[in-house]
Amino acid sequence: MFTLTLLIMGIAPLLGLGAQQKRYTVLIDPAHGGNETGVLADKLREKDLTMNIALLIRQEAQKGTNFDIQLIRSTDRTITILERSKAVGELHPDCLLSIHVNAGFGKKAAGYELYFPGFRQTVAGGGDSTAILKDMEKNSYLNDSVRLAQHIQASLEMVFPRKGRGLRDAPNPLLDALTIPGLIVEVGFATHTEDRRNLTDEEIQKAVARALVRGLREYFHKAP
Repeated sequence: MFTLTLLIMGIAPLLGLGAQQKRYTVLIDPAHGGNETGVLADKLREKDLTMNIALLIRQEAQKGTNFDIQLIRSTDRTITILERSKAVGELHPDCLLSIHVNAGFGKKAAGYELYFPGFRQTVAGGGDSTAILKDMEKNSYLNDSVRLAQHIQASLEMVFPRKGRGLRDAPNPLLDALTIPGLIVEVGFATHTEDRRNLTDEEIQKAVARALVRGLREYFHKAP
């Protein structure tokens, strides 16, 4: 019996028995807040919708065991880009999702969009090796951002079939300063009647939150 116990103890680590599951910290940025209302359309206010979805993401993530969701804001208050960037630097999350609502491009524009940081075409500092290494490190985060975007896109497609407007590479003052994977998620168009009706539906908001958490789990589960 003693020999058998030792054998089990020896092979347990190989089987992953008793090993703690790695936890990930995800920072959610509910866009706007306070004096910054964001998009306004009928009864939809962007700052309220992004806050609702952020809280639902945190609630949904609590059903699992390996997620720690942090919010840049959990109340209706004004936060600058600088303060948002500072929050990222202090928390050191594994990734960032910034939740937004779209508008414009004409009243027919509809669907969700995902923005990741723009890739730089040249290396700052010319041929300096330090600058090149920093650029390579930065690009690794950008590649991870694209991979994260692909998982989020696939998950949102289950909520809004054929409504995806693609992955977009664009500069952004918050994302460009990151050294972690980050995305802006435009969940729909407030200026489109059907999108607006969907986004103000509590069940749709819950479905969006579930989709985002599912996409995050897929991203971390399949991390290289």
